[in-house]
Amino acid sequence: MDFSNLIIGMVNKGVSKKKVCEVELEIGFSLPEVFKILLRYADGFITDEGVHIYGTQEIIERNLTYEVFEYAPGYIAIGDDSGGRVLLMRQEPNKVEILIVDSGDMNPKNASLISTDIIQWIKSGLNINTNEKTDVNWSYNCKVVVVNTFDGGIKDLIRIKSIFGLNIPTSELIKGLKSLPYVLIEEYPYGKAKKLIEKLGNLNLEIELL
Repeated sequence: MDFSNLIIGMVNKGVSKKKVCEVELEIGFSLPEVFKILLRYADGFITDEGVHIYGTQEIIERNLTYEVFEYAPGYIAIGDDSGGRVLLMRQEPNKVEILIVDSGDMNPKNASLISTDIIQWIKSGLNINTNEKTDVNWSYNCKVVVVNTFDGGIKDLIRIKSIFGLNIPTSELIKGLKSLPYVLIEEYPYGKAKKLIEKLGNLNLEIELL
């Protein structure tokens, strides 16, 4: 894991797999796999901007203090911004999304999305950009809808077809663009769809996940 882009005021040496397992036994569930990897690399750190990622000595105490398990069931606090906001991840092992919420609220429905991938967020410098509000359970299915298109849109739609693995004739895609909004996919995991669209970068299409 690369910390070269970070200005870190304090970083602790990573812990053993055994120590991580002890924490999991104490809290009663498995930590997200990606967070366990982080703990084995660095057992907590604080950036000069005040972003605090909890280590094994803090994570249980902080979750109890913020009453996360009562007010944000299914989530775990993995850090904070040193300014009254808490960083949340779902408790499920394969989750990588990270949210931020006011410590006085703790309702995930009122949280904002920081990143769809915590590792990429760390590598990019732990910038907290809360422009996107989330009221969606990332495990829910959504519709992938094309709501607008611009020059070059059909080429981007073919790219989307490929990355989503869709078995749709190109002629049908062209027909769909003539009658917007066009429901490209009826049901798809929201979090996965979000990441795939972001992976494509700038598109000559306007896509909504509903």
